[in-house]
Formats: sequence, C-alpha cells, structure tokens
Amino acid sequence: MIYAIGDIHGCLKALKDLMGQLPLKEEDDVVFLGDYVDRGPDSKGVLDYLLERRKPKWHFLRGNHEQMMLDWLGTPNPLAASNWLLNGGHQTLQSYVPKEKLDEVRGEGAHVLLQSYIPPAHVEFLNALVYTHETPDYFFCHAGINLDYPLNAQQPDDLLWIRRKFIQDPRPTPKLVIYGHTPVETVDLTGDRIDLDTGCVYGNYLTAMQLPHRILYQSKQS
Repeated sequence: MIYAIGDIHGCLKALKDLMGQLPLKEEDDVVFLGDYVDRGPDSKGVLDYLLERRKPKWHFLRGNHEQMMLDWLGTPNPLAASNWLLNGGHQTLQSYVPKEKLDEVRGEGAHVLLQSYIPPAHVEFLNALVYTHETPDYFFCHAGINLDYPLNAQQPDDLLWIRRKFIQDPRPTPKLVIYGHTPVETVDLTGDRIDLDTGCVYGNYLTAMQLPHRILYQSKQS
C-alpha cells in the first residue's frame, strides 16, 4: 500500500492524530507532499516528529514553504526575508526561537541567529527533500506538473508553485498525479489528478489517501 499525506503546515496535533489512524505496515510506502512548516503553531514539533519516526520507506517531498525557508537561511536578502515571513515564516520563527529573541531574528543577520536555534538535523532534512516520487502508476509532487513537458523534465518552480496552469489544464496526465499546495474543501477522487491539501491550517482537515483504493483518512488540528 501507499499512503500520501497532504500539507501539514505546523499542525502537529493533526499530524499525530492522522498517523494514529493509518493502518501502516513495515512494507507500506508513505509519501509526504511537502509544506511541513509555516503558518501553523508548531513547525519545529512537526519536523521533530517526522525525524524521530521516519522509516526507510517514508518519502519526504519538498514544498514551496520549505524552499522559502531554505532560501532565507542560505542566501538571505530583504526580498527572501519578506517573502518567507509574510507567508507563515513568523509562526515558524516562534516555534524555534525564545520570545525574548524574536526581534533579533527579524533584523540584520537574522539568518545567522536563526540557524543557531534550528537543530542541524532539521537543516539536513530540509536540504535533502526531493521534488518528486514516482511509481509505475503514480506521480507525487507538491504543487502539480506542467503538461507542456514530460514527467522526467519537470522544472522545480512548477513542482513547487504551479496552480491554475496545471489544475485547469484539460489535457490528460501521463499518470495519476497526487499533489497538495492549493487548498480545497473536499478531495475529488474521480480524475487523473488528486489534490490532498484540505487546508488543515485554516481550520479544515489534514488528509491522507491510501492507494490503490483511494481511501481517505482525515484529522483536525483543534
């Protein structure tokens, strides 16, 4: 079996509840679709949880929020800082940095100070995230694909950021594409592309899907 899990966004309680529902076996694959951090209450706790429990057949994909965080940590500039902080980075900062130090990590040299609070294992985890996971029947990515290109020639920007160009493209996909990134209220299981971001961080559900039977499991943060 394969279990795919949508955008977590720092919702540790929902993640724990959801993982407790899944009838996982050692031989099962688990694919996390990215966006573990930002906006929610405990991004640090989510990464701690995943690192402590990960198995050899767990696959962690890169989301646009991990990319924004890495851009800020690696090559900081005012644009990268504002982009990340305005898109949920403030909540991630709060999960790592003591309250009395928060003002310091928003100023000049903030990336250096922030790195001192982030465990090296977290940085290693973020840097090791992959863009896709593929099987003979399924293609997993964070945001979707650009149907102008074959699956083996997808560009990172599309895999992390694409929305309407993929979602509204009437052309059939080469394989069933499982993705997140664009919040939806309910999961449409009928087509050749399935969006599992059901907006947990906005008060809706964190969703997992079991393949090949397309069985859904869901939990809430509150």
